[in-house]
Amino acid sequence: MKRETFLYEYVELLRAEDLLDSEPSKELGYEPVRHLTFDSRTCVPGTLFVCKGEGFQPEYLEKAFEAGAFCYVSEVRYAGGRPAVIVSDIRRAMALMAELFFGTEERSFKLIGLTGTKGKSTTLYFIKSVLDAWYAKDGRRIGFLSTIDSYDGVEEFESHLTTPEALTLHEHFWHAETAGLPAFVMEVSSQGLKYDRTYGVEFDVGAFLNYGLDHVGKGEHTDEEDYISSKLKFFSQCRNVFLNLDTDRLERIRAAAEDAECRVITYSAKGDPDADFRAEDVRREDGCTVFTLKNREGEAVFTFAISIPGSFNVENAMAAVLLCRWLGVPNAVIADGLKDARAKGRMEVFENKARELVVISDYAHNILSFDRLFSAVKEDYPGWRVEGLFGCPGGKGLSRRQELPETVAKYADFVWVTEEDPGNDDVTAICRTLSENLASHGCPCRVIEDRTEAIATAIREAAPKTVIVMTGKGREEYMHRGNDYVPIESDSALAEKFLAE
Repeated sequence: MKRETFLYEYVELLRAEDLLDSEPSKELGYEPVRHLTFDSRTCVPGTLFVCKGEGFQPEYLEKAFEAGAFCYVSEVRYAGGRPAVIVSDIRRAMALMAELFFGTEERSFKLIGLTGTKGKSTTLYFIKSVLDAWYAKDGRRIGFLSTIDSYDGVEEFESHLTTPEALTLHEHFWHAETAGLPAFVMEVSSQGLKYDRTYGVEFDVGAFLNYGLDHVGKGEHTDEEDYISSKLKFFSQCRNVFLNLDTDRLERIRAAAEDAECRVITYSAKGDPDADFRAEDVRREDGCTVFTLKNREGEAVFTFAISIPGSFNVENAMAAVLLCRWLGVPNAVIADGLKDARAKGRMEVFENKARELVVISDYAHNILSFDRLFSAVKEDYPGWRVEGLFGCPGGKGLSRRQELPETVAKYADFVWVTEEDPGNDDVTAICRTLSENLASHGCPCRVIEDRTEAIATAIREAAPKTVIVMTGKGREEYMHRGNDYVPIESDSALAEKFLAE
């Protein structure tokens, strides 16, 4: 738990981890650290200030000391002669200092980590549904950090980062411990692993869901090797890992798992006989996808059903089932929680009164998720007209502007191109690129930059027996424009509103 700490404790910790290059005077070591931050706007007297990031400016340090900082931690020494702790790796240093400041090196709750290119949020919501029902008998619920929203025992909020910076992450852990939460499940992104946001964190149990190339480009991963090697860091931070054998680059991934000092349990939704657990007899029944979990010997463990559409979600459901079983939850309780699970903005299906117009809202944003989503729609709605509605974000995932049109063109009859978190990029330019790439693959489209107008027009002009697949935003109630997050109505809310008309 959090306690009063002193500067010398941070210096000794960094020295022990071979990160310390230079330290301030010994006398300053007995100064209490009352606040630890990398944001100069939050500094107060007694702050130990962290200088991090490519965009860091010396004036931030000036503002930090004006507000009460007494020492700073950095990879470089700045002019002015202020007390400083100089380190060789600021991100690893920050993660270790965060753990010390918040006292989270020991915790009473079980920590579950989820990584993968696709399915982290859906798997998290499966787990949340099961564990919240299981712990409700004690009047408790679990903590979670997802791409969509989060709860840490003190705060419940909409998320902007899949995996927050180390200081924020350990504050959430501190809140969870203070609130007495029994378990905490979180998504672990490739960026979070690359930039050591989870450095030093040990997950009691985790799941490696799948791998597909994504997040390569400006401001993200430099190439595929950077992406996959970042992902593979996950195994070294887990005591136990459930590994999906139905994934690309399995040989490389499995080798990394075996090299790590963790117990690896394998599973397969495609019936791989080498898996420790596999799904068999997958079928549609009463509007649900049903599957039987079997062990390596082929013995049936239990039969489960999920109401979230898409047969590909059997993979995510298996991971959730196995993680919850590992935590000691009975099969029958897991089955009930799994069937009741709903993932905000994930494969949400809306219909008009005549049930001849369907709108699906989903967070799909990369080539793997697009292919799974649109192929599932074609399978579930044979003979229907399929329309897509999407954009691409600014400043990241630039390859998606070519990949997504190519993928959608295989399934959709028409596409509405619109705004999707452009950041500091030009919306018109993004939409133009998408429309040109759609045209090159023979898919007709129409550009309406205003997303609300695009959704309204798509629904009002839809012919009978049309399914409109809206991707990228789901239940998010903000749009990233410039450096701001502007409030908007979510895709799901707009679908309900315009269908009602």
